[in-house]
Amino acid sequence: MREKGRTSQRASLALVIAALSTALAFLLVFQRFLFLPKIVMVLLIMLAAWLLGKFGLFMKDWFVFIAFIYLFDSLRGIIYILTCKLSLPVHTLYVLKAEKALFGGIPSVFLQNLLLRPDPAGNFSWLEKTLTVFYGSHFIAFLLVGWIIWLYRRETHSLYTAAFYFLMSLGILFYAIAPTVPPWMASDHFGLIPPLTRFNTILFNFAIPDISGGFDTNPIAAMPSLHAAFPILCSFLLWGIYRWKAFAFYVYTLVILFAIVYTGDHYVIDVIAGLALAVACYWMARKIHAGRPGKPAGGPEPEIGPRPGRAALNKRILLGLGVFLVGIVIGSVNKTQFLLHSNSYDLDVPRYADFFKNEALYRDNYRVQAYFGGHALARRDYRKALARFERAAGLAGSPIEANETQMKINFCRRMLRKEN
Repeated sequence: MREKGRTSQRASLALVIAALSTALAFLLVFQRFLFLPKIVMVLLIMLAAWLLGKFGLFMKDWFVFIAFIYLFDSLRGIIYILTCKLSLPVHTLYVLKAEKALFGGIPSVFLQNLLLRPDPAGNFSWLEKTLTVFYGSHFIAFLLVGWIIWLYRRETHSLYTAAFYFLMSLGILFYAIAPTVPPWMASDHFGLIPPLTRFNTILFNFAIPDISGGFDTNPIAAMPSLHAAFPILCSFLLWGIYRWKAFAFYVYTLVILFAIVYTGDHYVIDVIAGLALAVACYWMARKIHAGRPGKPAGGPEPEIGPRPGRAALNKRILLGLGVFLVGIVIGSVNKTQFLLHSNSYDLDVPRYADFFKNEALYRDNYRVQAYFGGHALARRDYRKALARFERAAGLAGSPIEANETQMKINFCRRMLRKEN
């Protein structure tokens, strides 16, 4: 009976991995690039749990966690909304200075100068396409790791969930108190570093609705890098159970870390901060988990366990529904704001505090002056916006920049005439 249960578990795991591998291969072969949505992974592992006859146990162990992921995605969006509405300071220079101090330059720029060679038609190589697929898989990989832990080491699944509760909560806290500009924005939007090509966003050409509804948009959620912290934390969890048997995932983690720097999505400093956060969350989760009963990670493989009691299951379902409800309400606010008031949340709206503190340093920077104009325009201060755009016009480095700036100058003048 026990051997039959193990066989069923292996078959279920094989089903999930085969489905994901097929999807990834399909995307790469047919040039369809997307952020693999969490709903894909959630539905796959729910199906596998049902085939195992353990759907009730799965809901008891997973439902609140899945609801919290939904809430986490919604909170990312609302933090950006509040940052814009409350004119909270957004930071640009501290991480840029640290990167230059440590490496003598910006690793993202160095890597792209070394490796990025699109053909004359603008098509990217197999390296960029492969990294884009890996980049998009990040959003489901941690769920696959959790599924494997639940399937084969259920006594340590609470360690997994506790570690990720800490990680997501602290990540949201850091995004709220220290919103930070990523390399691509420092390059493209402010001209502070040499040009970067964010090739993954160019290659992404396909979308599937996610359980978060896509309302986790936050372009200034760069520090720490949760794109790094998630797979790093998974690597710690897998190492604690499987050691070198999980070698393939450790390689996957290194590929992800390389990808997020190469694309210009994160500084290496962001990745180091993500590593530190993952270490802290793993340590805290182990402290909590240490006193709980369960077989050691190296012990024999346990069966998934008995069916949960009805009362315990109902309690988890109610708690999960409550968390989902909060996430849905916040997500609805995000949707309304981003869809109906999109101009209120473009990249010129946040207050990038470093530029305001050191305005004289950027008098000859076209993009920063254009930002000052856009920032004033978003607040309907047309007189100040006009002055900024007029200065930017004198710094324009191309006909496109000159034309865009002149259009904004004309608009500000029309609005001032109306006010008078």
